[in-house]
Amino acid sequence: MKAPVLLRGKLALITACVVAVAIGGISVVTWLVTEHNLRTQLDKSMLASLPAPVVGPPAPGLRREFKLRCDVGVPSAGLQQVLQGIQLLKLDGSTCAPPGVDPAVTAPGDDQASTTTFRDGQTASGTPVRVLLVPLDNGDVLILSRSLVEIDDTLTALAGVLVGVAVLGTLLVAGLGLWLTRRALAPMERLTETVEHIARTEDLTTPVTVSGQDEVGRLGRAFTAMTRALAESRRRQRNLVNDAAHELRTPLTSLRTNIDLLVRSERTGRELPQRGEVLDRLQAQSQEFSDLVTELVVLARDDRELAREPVEVAEVIDRAVKRARSRAHDHVFDVDRSPWRTTGDAAALERSVLNLLDNAVKFAPAGSTITVRSRPGWLTVTDEGPGLPVEHREVAFERFWRAPDARGLPGSGLGLAIVADIVAVHGGSARFVPNGRGASVRLNLPTIVGG
Repeated sequence: MKAPVLLRGKLALITACVVAVAIGGISVVTWLVTEHNLRTQLDKSMLASLPAPVVGPPAPGLRREFKLRCDVGVPSAGLQQVLQGIQLLKLDGSTCAPPGVDPAVTAPGDDQASTTTFRDGQTASGTPVRVLLVPLDNGDVLILSRSLVEIDDTLTALAGVLVGVAVLGTLLVAGLGLWLTRRALAPMERLTETVEHIARTEDLTTPVTVSGQDEVGRLGRAFTAMTRALAESRRRQRNLVNDAAHELRTPLTSLRTNIDLLVRSERTGRELPQRGEVLDRLQAQSQEFSDLVTELVVLARDDRELAREPVEVAEVIDRAVKRARSRAHDHVFDVDRSPWRTTGDAAALERSVLNLLDNAVKFAPAGSTITVRSRPGWLTVTDEGPGLPVEHREVAFERFWRAPDARGLPGSGLGLAIVADIVAVHGGSARFVPNGRGASVRLNLPTIVGG
């Protein structure tokens, strides 16, 4: 299986490629500029070495001519040096070069020169030369040549140096880039190892040791916050399941006992004296199970499923009171609310108010009054029951908690927990407030400005 290329390797390779392209471009420009400068200097030196009669524009009335003696003996060494690279291309196509100098040179189009022109050519032996063609007034062409061997050697040496610098520079940058990226990505590697460990062990309590204010640090802190939220969600889920199993054990045992009594009575043919009472208990227990399942579903619901829209709190209170009245005919509901709005889920808020009303009905004596008051930002539900001791008011909103005096009454102990969760999701709070008689629960909710 082909090994994957790590991120640090990719970054080092990209850096090396960018540097290689940059060094290569600079090297090419350097070589071209050097070649141009060397050729320009050679051309200037060739122009400076021309004989006086052919240098510059001819004087008025004078003809620009040049005569070269090709029929004399071999000139002296000093004169050979002066005449080196000079020859004359005559009008009839013949050439004249002093004896003892380099062989005649050829340049493309040397017989068509109408103005002073520089061209590249070569000697008869194949040596590259730079050729200066100077047309004369009599139709002849003066040819001056200089060898390009030294320039070519210089450019070849320069090209070797530039190639070496480019290769060494690229390798150096690649190594340095790999080292730097390894150091820069070390926190990312530690974070990756931690994430892999969490994925392998499912241990959400594993600490993520990533610091700094850069992107890696932000990612580490975000991942830490995510694992903490997941751990808290798992803890709450586990607690909910454990508490639900604990609370279901007793009513389930009672339900099974009553069913066994009925089954045994049917199988033996013996009349069960308390048959009606057993059926009533079964009916009440089945309703209790139904209510418990409904409340568990509400508690397990994802908060993101709730709506986020303007809600008329007065209408929510009216609907909840109407439902509570339909099942509590022996209680009086005293409602005083003013119109105001909040943002959230109308059905969830109605359920929280209804839970408070049902709780008040359960603990208040028959014929008593349930008082509901609401003003912008808050609402209260007050009953005339025995109330709740101060030491129990904080834990009353925990799941499955029930007051010692109320454990014989029907209910699951989830009503106030549901109220607290719903209000918290809406950005509010729920708490017991002092009351002269009975219990009073106050819900605080954010209001819509101008609502």
